[in-house]
Amino acid sequence: MGSDWVPMRPRAGMTAAELARRIAAQRAAFLATGWSPGGAAEPCANDAVSAGRDAADAWRRADEDLRDVVDLPVDGAGWPSFRVAVIGANPLLPPSWRDAAWSSLGPAQAGAEFARWRWWYAEVTAGRLDSYLDRLRLWDERRELAACRRASLDAVALAGARPVARATSQEFLAARDRLAGIPAPPPVPEPGPAPTGDDEAPTPADLGPVRAGLCAYRRSLAAAIVEVNRTGPRSLRLPMPPPVGEPAGEVHDPWLEDFFTWAAPYLSDGCGLYLWA
Repeated sequence: MGSDWVPMRPRAGMTAAELARRIAAQRAAFLATGWSPGGAAEPCANDAVSAGRDAADAWRRADEDLRDVVDLPVDGAGWPSFRVAVIGANPLLPPSWRDAAWSSLGPAQAGAEFARWRWWYAEVTAGRLDSYLDRLRLWDERRELAACRRASLDAVALAGARPVARATSQEFLAARDRLAGIPAPPPVPEPGPAPTGDDEAPTPADLGPVRAGLCAYRRSLAAAIVEVNRTGPRSLRLPMPPPVGEPAGEVHDPWLEDFFTWAAPYLSDGCGLYLWA
């Protein structure tokens, strides 16, 4: 998730429709590379190298087509930039907004999205979206637990293939099997559509049991990971699962505030945002 946004200004004569077409092509090519959280799934092993090369070539072509019709303003240090992850991986924002951020944005779209992001952040910090954020947090925590489980299984499989004594010990094999026997985390309802004003839905009645289920799952996964770390090869050290069910705590996001300060002058001056990957 190392992509940046750079201010971009469409060149004279470039129509909004043609700019939008090139931006859409660049976004599609970017997602197909799998370089973003919303990117395409990895290809099967036999085709991974060629598919990855094809996707990268398609990205370069689409990126060049867009670069041909925009200018990227420079400052004293070169091209000013800001990480797309400030929006695209921000847990305070609705999932669909995060996914949509992994793209270049023309001037009109960038201005509209920027206004929406700032409105949302003002609502969040004023405490008017707490119940939605509770649902969103549980949904994110479930995804994080699932990612931790997948990464742990992959690491254990790799460690088990190494020719070291601890990789074949009965203790490690039992711990590996215990980890493999843990299913995916329990389902969590999606947070639902992003509120648009004063129409926020009330907190679901079953939010407590959902949270308790995730907490119990985390305890099981953590116990299995501890056993793998205790019995496995010394080079294998799985990270513990992320915490779940904790209070929200501070909802102010200084990084997001820095982004608002950085982007506002460029967007006010008629720039869009170019995806630099």
